[in-house]
Amino acid sequence: MVSLLCAFGLVAGAGSAQADAPIDRETDAGADDQEIWARTGGGIQFSGAVEDEGQGPGNLAPATAGWNPPPCWYAPYLGAKDFKRATKKSIEEQMAAPGMTGHAGSALQQLLDHYEDGYSWPNHPGFQDWNVKNDGEGKFWAGVENPAEEDVLARGECSEVPFWVDNGEPAPAWVADQAIDPAMLAELAYERMVVPDTEAELRPEGEQTVNLPTWVWLDGARFQPVTARATVPALGMWAETTATPVSLTIEPGTDDAELHPDGGECAMNEDGAVGTPYRKGDADRMPPCGVTYLRSSESTGPYDFTASVTWRVTWSASDGTTDEQLPTGIVEATQELEVQEIQSIVR
Repeated sequence: MVSLLCAFGLVAGAGSAQADAPIDRETDAGADDQEIWARTGGGIQFSGAVEDEGQGPGNLAPATAGWNPPPCWYAPYLGAKDFKRATKKSIEEQMAAPGMTGHAGSALQQLLDHYEDGYSWPNHPGFQDWNVKNDGEGKFWAGVENPAEEDVLARGECSEVPFWVDNGEPAPAWVADQAIDPAMLAELAYERMVVPDTEAELRPEGEQTVNLPTWVWLDGARFQPVTARATVPALGMWAETTATPVSLTIEPGTDDAELHPDGGECAMNEDGAVGTPYRKGDADRMPPCGVTYLRSSESTGPYDFTASVTWRVTWSASDGTTDEQLPTGIVEATQELEVQEIQSIVR
């Protein structure tokens, strides 16, 4: 079975390999569909607040350790006629290649027999003539690699050869945990979501002063809920993931500092702003969000001041799911702050 799967990996190109494969447009029906299917991760369309139309990861880091979107999944691939034209020629060309004997040649022959002459193995009933008599009544499904997954072995776990699913029917039980579904779409939208970078404003600007409060705030116009949508048109399936900013957490970069409020977590106002902009005459007031440095950075070098926005993430989907929770997301930014100590002379 291993050699068979490897052989199919060479001919079907399910996933990223297919995206760069040359296609003979005079003989390969459905070529455009194949390209789109591969480029979009199994026919998934991303829209809204996503990076590069969903082709790259976003900037929202899950705060929950160990949480990861699916490394791979199965999705509708091609109809029977297009699958035959896209795959049969490639198998036959490989079988005719010099030196294609032994296990590799045997695996290719088994694969050809499986789709053409009814050769079966567990969970994979065989087909006659690539199931073209049922063309239009379903699709072959194939494995898709998540290009954002760094673990190569995990990416390749969806390695079953393409199997047939009738229109309106679920994927077979033996791949149910890896078949694309609304929850997976929500996770994939999360993975590709782009929210505003954390750009906290500080006053005074530039160098800070020991015992003089530093005011910190966020512009409410920038920090509003954002939504990313993932859709599988072939299934009429979609999921929307929404991220809503809920707080700003500041870390002064040293223990010699007092945070305002204690703990450094500043809640969002109703308009999406955090804290209050510094105004003339506020020098003697404590900011609703900020920090007071108690020691100069002269001997240690600049302090790494970090501002992190926490985003609450929920999702809704075509199956009726509403406001289901996903892991909280974090976007942080760090800047170096010089803190000076002003010497005063008392006479």
